[in-house]
Amino acid sequence: MGKLKNQLTWSFSRAKLFADCRRAYFYHYYASWGGWDIRTDEFSRRAYILKNIQGIDAWVGDIVHGIIKWILENRIAKREVSFKEASAMAKRKLLETWEQSRSKAWMKNVKANLNLFEHYYKRELSREELAVKLQKVISSLRGVYQCGVLDLVSSLPKESILAIDKIDSFEFEGIKMFAIPDFAIYNKEYVLYDWKTGQPQEQDILQLSCYVLYAVNKWKTLPHQIKIVPVYLAQGTGSPEPVQPQSLDRVKEYIRDSVSQMKSALLDVGENKIDVGQCPRTEHQWRCKNCKFQEICK
Repeated sequence: MGKLKNQLTWSFSRAKLFADCRRAYFYHYYASWGGWDIRTDEFSRRAYILKNIQGIDAWVGDIVHGIIKWILENRIAKREVSFKEASAMAKRKLLETWEQSRSKAWMKNVKANLNLFEHYYKRELSREELAVKLQKVISSLRGVYQCGVLDLVSSLPKESILAIDKIDSFEFEGIKMFAIPDFAIYNKEYVLYDWKTGQPQEQDILQLSCYVLYAVNKWKTLPHQIKIVPVYLAQGTGSPEPVQPQSLDRVKEYIRDSVSQMKSALLDVGENKIDVGQCPRTEHQWRCKNCKFQEICK
């Protein structure tokens, strides 16, 4: 197997980090590269450890997404997971991964064990705050059972299920694009669902609109045959409705501009060699308080 090469790719999350703070982007995608190798330098190793830190809300979101994937896979296989079973599984995962982080199991295996921001930077949550997070997980799972998606899955043939929370990629104008649709089906048209455990945000529609470009490339279909559905689980608003995506031309313009900006920070585009001088720290210092790279940020 040849040596891994750090390549310039694009995803919505990568673009967001670049826009939020170029210095954090540098640490995440460049300084940390190779940090998994015991032969690497100490700075890359440290950046790699910090890159894999998760904030508590991201941790909660991952737990919810993982349980939903398990529920859906069982439903497709004609095995029904009850809300009680799903809640119990979620609680077990929360306790298991919380203990991983608390005991610093990540020191033995960074990728396999949770490293919470709140533990690493010694910002312990109170029992009351933890109870709120657990309740958020349970209410989000309740939202899955109430929104009607599981009943829809039961009525569809297996071949209508196109994707369940699996990373995929496609080429756009010479750049590899990554997408992770939470759930995609074909039911007379293509429908892409996105599970949200937080409050609605302005950027949600843009993110889902990027999935339209993915769907067009993946399934060789037309934009008007694709629906995007954000599902705000914790709100318990009932059956989710499709939203109007931004035009495909607008999405392509956004991605082109984002890629161009990323390339402008490179010394050598072909080799994907970064110019750290083009990656200043954000001017919005409020972001720094919750940045996982604050330990090494200079």
